[in-house]
Amino acid sequence: MPTILSKTEKGGLEFGELADLRDDLVQEKRRLERLLARVDNALRQAEETESDVVDTGEKVPAPRPSPLDQWKNVVDATKDLRVANGNLSAERVAKLFGISLSQLAGWLGRSKQTVSKTPDADSLQNALGYFERVARLRLAMESDAEIRKWLRMPHQDIDGKSPLELMANGQWQALADFVDDILTGTPG
Repeated sequence: MPTILSKTEKGGLEFGELADLRDDLVQEKRRLERLLARVDNALRQAEETESDVVDTGEKVPAPRPSPLDQWKNVVDATKDLRVANGNLSAERVAKLFGISLSQLAGWLGRSKQTVSKTPDADSLQNALGYFERVARLRLAMESDAEIRKWLRMPHQDIDGKSPLELMANGQWQALADFVDDILTGTPG
């Protein structure tokens, strides 16, 4: 730009030079508009994803211990959510909860590819522990289908929200405690 001003100050640019400069600026404007559209698209997608994802910038803490942790029948109620090495499987949790692996991955703050590749990764165990606590409802329900129905229904005791809404919003400990209260008959 300083070059243009200095030429302009010395008597101006020739018509051909101005036309070339205008063409260059029009091309640059189009390129910048395309770039801006791509950035807007990426930001829109990030906002949509962010509303469905729990911020896991830090390591997810393990759920607080439950008084039910030591009861064999309680532990056995969720043993099918574990794989041979004893780790919880994100695939099995998603299936029980009636959600997609992609949706669960989003709640865990991971990509679907990462969770699909190693659904029983050690790094997922603390977060999946909350889901296991909720899955203990099997003790009080007749079938997994009933659990899925319960997860989708709004409940007065949790501000008229569904348990899946709490999970999606990262309120995992609150929901795990709510399930413990249901199973022990202790009001929250």
